[in-house]
Amino acid sequence: MAVPVTMASASANASLQCAPLTRQRTGARSLPNTNGTRHRCRAARGATAGPPPAAAPSLGRPSGPRPLDHKVALITGANTGIGFETAKALRQRDYQVVLACRDKEKAEAARRKLKELVPGARSVEVAVMDLADLSTVRVWAKRAQDFGEPLDVLICNAGVMACPQQQTKDGFEYQLGVNHLGHFLLANMVTPLLTTPERPSRVVTVSSAAHFFGHINFKDLQSRSGYNPWKAYGQSKLANVLMTYEMARRLSPNDNCTANCLHPGVVATELVRYLLPEQESWWQQPLAKINRAFSLTAEQGAQTSVYLAASPEVEGVSGKYYDKCKPVSSSKESYDAAVAARLWDVSAELVGL
Repeated sequence: MAVPVTMASASANASLQCAPLTRQRTGARSLPNTNGTRHRCRAARGATAGPPPAAAPSLGRPSGPRPLDHKVALITGANTGIGFETAKALRQRDYQVVLACRDKEKAEAARRKLKELVPGARSVEVAVMDLADLSTVRVWAKRAQDFGEPLDVLICNAGVMACPQQQTKDGFEYQLGVNHLGHFLLANMVTPLLTTPERPSRVVTVSSAAHFFGHINFKDLQSRSGYNPWKAYGQSKLANVLMTYEMARRLSPNDNCTANCLHPGVVATELVRYLLPEQESWWQQPLAKINRAFSLTAEQGAQTSVYLAASPEVEGVSGKYYDKCKPVSSSKESYDAAVAARLWDVSAELVGL
């Protein structure tokens, strides 16, 4: 699959030199708003009534108290690409992985494949939710809250890029809705599962170097005037960074939870599905081959996500932006605390927190 290299930072199939990952542990609480109070998740808002699912959403144990060495990671968009490779790498490190996907059949296929690739490890669970439909996020997260199983790592990985103008089911610009608002709601609703003082936890968000050309346009946050797919994408990826930094500020030391974000590199994944024709023309094929040669594999692109999720080197490190497993500077606007706080409050209002 060809990948545009307009925001590249990685060389062709070069291995990222990340430090070895060893098993370790991570944890938080509901996050305060700017006036010092805490948002209460109105989890039922927007949810549709219907028969209850057959089983509760398992985040680990089938019954009884969870062993202290049993770590659980929830990964969005985990059925393919970077998300799948992240799940595989964490499973190899004895994590319980929960695949958060919108398509149950694809999620089940990914579950079977993970079990084949990493046999004998802990079980793989599936969480069906669509970030473009917040009611599905609320339903699953509310059931997870009720189940009460602690969560060690949340990886906000799923995303879309430069898609045609469209809206989520909730009426949000699609890229902002999927890349930012869906993850914002999910992170806030699972905060009680992450913020257990005796268990350190981590929130890892996959952003992009595209955030450098992003700008938060509060006057037209939904990009309804003169829609540009790349501007909307840049705004959504900047929102990822701002959310990370603001979350790091709002979490208290007692929450024992960190929040970091990353640029995965230019990776050959399904993220570019809106940019490519179903069948490449003869003149596009040589360019596509060159493009693929200078793109990372999904496994390489997942390395920084895995590093931030599992490495002891980043234990207690929070509010940073990483590239190739190293902290680097993000854009100037991303450090604007006033913009971050305003975006947080606007986002909370939009998703009903």
